Amino acid sequence: MDGCQSKTLVEMLEYTYQVIIERTVRKIKKFPLVYHEESRDNLLAYLCAKEAVSESLVRALEEVGLSLVGYESHVLSRLALLLNWLHLSPTIETNVHSITCRQAEKLMNERAKIALGETRSDRRTRIMVTLDRRMIHQPEMVEQLLLRGMDIARINCAYDTPDVWKKMIDCVREAEVRLKQKGNREKRCRIYMDLPGPKIRIKRVVHEKRPLKLAVKKTKSGHMKEPLIGLLSIGKPPHLEDPSIAFVIEATAKEGVVLTVGDKLSFQDIRGRKRGLQVIEMVHPTCAKVVLKKTAYLQERTILTCSHSHLFVRSFMLVPMKVPVQQGAYLKIYFDEASLESSPSDVAIKMTTTLPKAFHNVRAGHRLFIDDGKIFAIIQQVTDKYVEAKVVSTGKKPRTLKEGAGLNLPDSFIHLNVSSMTEKDREYIPFICQHADMIGLSFVHTPKDVATLQAILAQHDASPITVVAKIETRAALHNLARILLEGLKLPSFAVMIARGDLAIEVGFEHMSIVQQEILALCRAAHIPVIWATQVLESLAKKGLPARAEISDVSLGQTAQCIMLNKGTYILEAVKMLSKILEKEEAYEKRERTIARYMSQQGTM
Repeated sequence: MDGCQSKTLVEMLEYTYQVIIERTVRKIKKFPLVYHEESRDNLLAYLCAKEAVSESLVRALEEVGLSLVGYESHVLSRLALLLNWLHLSPTIETNVHSITCRQAEKLMNERAKIALGETRSDRRTRIMVTLDRRMIHQPEMVEQLLLRGMDIARINCAYDTPDVWKKMIDCVREAEVRLKQKGNREKRCRIYMDLPGPKIRIKRVVHEKRPLKLAVKKTKSGHMKEPLIGLLSIGKPPHLEDPSIAFVIEATAKEGVVLTVGDKLSFQDIRGRKRGLQVIEMVHPTCAKVVLKKTAYLQERTILTCSHSHLFVRSFMLVPMKVPVQQGAYLKIYFDEASLESSPSDVAIKMTTTLPKAFHNVRAGHRLFIDDGKIFAIIQQVTDKYVEAKVVSTGKKPRTLKEGAGLNLPDSFIHLNVSSMTEKDREYIPFICQHADMIGLSFVHTPKDVATLQAILAQHDASPITVVAKIETRAALHNLARILLEGLKLPSFAVMIARGDLAIEVGFEHMSIVQQEILALCRAAHIPVIWATQVLESLAKKGLPARAEISDVSLGQTAQCIMLNKGTYILEAVKMLSKILEKEEAYEKRERTIARYMSQQGTM
C-alpha cells in the first residue's frame, strides 16, 4: 500500500474512532449505573461501532494485515491499538471507560464464576442438565451425572410440583454427600429453576367418539416390555398429576359398587379379544389405578366384568390426550371451556389453551406453530369465541396434537398484552428463592421484566440469586442491549439463548445470525451466556449423535455454559459433551491431534 493509501486508512480509522467516542458519550447519559460502568461503556461503544465501522474500512485494514474480528469485548482499546500500529496515538480525551482484551476476559470469567459457579480443572465451559422426575427413584443416575460432568442441575417449573422439585433437589444433594464420602467430589452442583412464564400450551383437545388403542410396548421377541398404568373411575375422574398414568377410563355402575386392590376386571375389546385390568392401588373409594398387560382397543359401553359387578365404559382418553393431524386439517382454538362444550359438531379439531388472552392480537393470515414447529398452520378467521386455523404442513410424517404441546404466534405481538411474569411464576418464586442458586426468567420481553423480577427477589431477601434472562422472543431480541444494561445492575446475571422458541419466532433460516449476534452483544457487556436447546439431542434421546450436533457443540463452546435436555441416554450425552469440551479447550493437544490426522503425505 502506497503512502497516499496509507494516509487514507489512518484518516478513516481516526475518524471512525472519534465518531464512536462521541456517540458513546451521548448514550452513556441515558443509562446511568452505579457499578459495571466499564461494561456499559463497552456495550454502547460496540453498538456505535456496528453503525460507524464501514465495509471499506474493514477491507482496508485487512489489506495491511490488520483485523477487527473478535473486538466485541474491548472495542475502544482494539481501535486504539490499531491506530498505534499505524503510528498514530489517539488524542481524544474522554471519560468513556476503555477495557483491554485481557481485562475483558478476566471480567467475563469473574462474572461467570459468580453467576454459574466454579469451572472444572479440565474445562472452563459448564454443563447444565435438565432433571427428569424419574431420577428421584434413580439415585445412582444422579451420581453418574455428577461424575460425568454435570455442573448445574436444571428444573423446569413448567412441569411437576414443588413437592417433586424438592425431591429432585434432595436427590442431587444426597448424591453429592455420597460422592464426597467416597472421595470423588468436592465441587457443589448449582440448582437452576426455570419460571414457567407465559408459554401458550394446549390445555384440552376434544376427543372424537371413536375406538381408542391402548398400546402396550413389547420387546423384539414379542414379550411385554412394560404394562400400561391407568385410572379407572366410577363417575368423573379426579385430576391427578402422575406421569405414570397413560389413560383414564370413566365408568358407570350400580350404586354400592366398591373396588379393592387386587380386583380383576375382564372385558372383550372391539376385536373380540379377551383383555383384563387389575386394580393395583386405590386413589379414593371410587377411583383406582389399574394395569393393562396386553394391547386393547376400547370403545364406549364396553362392559368391564368384576367378580361381583359390572361396569360400563362411559368415556376414555389417553394421557396426554393425542389427536392425529395432517395437512389441510382445520383447528378451532376456543377461548374458554364453555364455548368449547357448546360448539357444534364439525370436522375441525377443537381445543382450548392455557393462555387465551395471547390470541387478542391474532389476525387472519398470521402464522401458528405447534409443538416446536412440527405443525405449521395459518390463521383463517377470528371470532369472539374461537380462532380457526388451517394446517399447512406437518413435515415429512404424520403428527399428533397432544395436551401440553406448546404454541407460538410469531406475528401476533403477544408481549403487548401478556406479561412475562405470570401469577403462577409469582407463586413459585418463594420456593425457588429458598432452594435454588439460579432463576430463569422465561419469555423476557423488555428490561422492565428483569427489574420486576429483581424487585420481587429483593422482597424475599434473595437478591444474590443469579437471574437468567431467557432470550426466546422477537421483542427480547430488539430490546437485548437494554436488557443487558438492566442486568448489569444486578449482583449476578446471565443470558440463556433459548433456541427452541426463538427459532420459531425469528425463522429457522435466521437462527445462525441471531445466535451469533446474541453472543456478540453479551461478550460486549461481559455477561455470561448459556447455550440451550437441542444440544446433542439425537444422542440424548436415541443414543447416537448426529454429525451436525458435534459442530453445534463447538459453536456453543464460545458460551460459558451448555445445557442438555433430558433423554434416555442422557448419561452418554453428558459424557460426550464433557469430552468434546475438554478436547476443544486443550489447545496444544488439539493441535497435535490435527497434525496427526491431517499430515500431508508427500508434500511436507
